[in-house]
Amino acid sequence: MSSVMVMVLVIISLFIPAVRPSQDLWKLECLPTVGIVAETTVINCNFKDIPKIEIVAVTLKNATDNKQIFFKHEDEKSGDPRLSLLALGPSLQISDTKFSDEGDYLYRVITDRGETTVQLRITITATYKNLNSSTWPINVTDGGPVNLYCNATDGYPAGFIHWFDHSGTNWTINSELTKASKDIDGLKSVALSSKLTFKSINLDLGPFRCIVLNSKYMQVGESTLQITSARISSIKGSSETSTTHIVAGVMVIGSLIVGLLCALLIFRKKKVQRYESGNTAENDLESDYKS
Repeated sequence: MSSVMVMVLVIISLFIPAVRPSQDLWKLECLPTVGIVAETTVINCNFKDIPKIEIVAVTLKNATDNKQIFFKHEDEKSGDPRLSLLALGPSLQISDTKFSDEGDYLYRVITDRGETTVQLRITITATYKNLNSSTWPINVTDGGPVNLYCNATDGYPAGFIHWFDHSGTNWTINSELTKASKDIDGLKSVALSSKLTFKSINLDLGPFRCIVLNSKYMQVGESTLQITSARISSIKGSSETSTTHIVAGVMVIGSLIVGLLCALLIFRKKKVQRYESGNTAENDLESDYKS
């Protein structure tokens, strides 16, 4: 297959017009490329110093082993199906980017004005996620000790976590950052875990923000950490307890009142029944006497 491609390129080169500007009069430039795992990566390339040029064919090879990764000539295409030439070229596109795409490449472009080969590099990253923050203890005493925690996972390469209080003061220098790297079947990731310790904290410094940065010190995530005051929590707990006791007391009193009302109604009913029975007896006696 590779020999057929070589023959095709030779034939294409023969059909390029003999009278053409020198290749030195135009250039192909490709910007350094940073791709993100599982997303689409564009390798931005452009022609310099020439107003109009038509692409005849392109090839992309691995610079390390010279293995051809991609070839395109008109409707003919071979190599990695994730690669494609953007509409007007010469930029390339990689769909579903993988860590294995990272490396150095040789990009050859044949045009109606000549041909050129440039070397380009692709760097692959992964975005940090599962960002969360917490405190220990959960309820913090003003002036007491506390540890603030911030974690992020599945990023690559290793990044950083910075700490700021509500006024914007950077507390990162007082924190401890742990980086745990993994490489499972070529899928690389780094988990970040930061701990900021206070032996005596002023609760007025809160809320705190933990900022996750990538390897280029660009922000990729943020979490706001509200610190729960032990005093407020205690007052809230006492308030809830008092409310519970009040509700319970009201229910008991209500039950007693209902019981008393029921007893009163039963007593009245019996009294009325006795009264009616007495009247009936008197009426019977009166009737007998008249008879």
